[in-house]
Amino acid sequence: MMRLIIPAGLLLAAICVHPNVASAQDGSLDDGLPHIQILAPPTPSRPAMLMPLYLGNVALQTYDGYSTLRGGRQGLPEGNPLVGELAMRPAAFWAIKAASTATSILLTERLWRNHKAKQAVVVMIITNGVMAAVAARNAAILTSAR
Repeated sequence: MMRLIIPAGLLLAAICVHPNVASAQDGSLDDGLPHIQILAPPTPSRPAMLMPLYLGNVALQTYDGYSTLRGGRQGLPEGNPLVGELAMRPAAFWAIKAASTATSILLTERLWRNHKAKQAVVVMIITNGVMAAVAARNAAILTSAR
């Protein structure tokens, strides 16, 4: 066991004391040769409106899911024919709601990363506007059913 430790320790000491390693460590790279330095482009900042819009979308989608399932339990008809059967299976319904919410946010993030920040904000504003209208309609139907 000792035989392995001594050569490894000597190797480590030799590397640390070697003149090329020491000169690289002190930051002096002026050896007369050209050096290439690669810098990553600065990351553009995310528009300040996007995070609140994302949170608003999550909240609106959650309320839409809650009100849809509550209306279904009260025997109210579902206005969206694509969701009608799903409202009877809550797990599948919530999976679809989560997937649609994630998809809208991911597509908006892709717009932002492709340097289309204004379009990203506009897409989320439109998405939230549609969801707000759906949520308001659901609230009105649930209120009138009492």
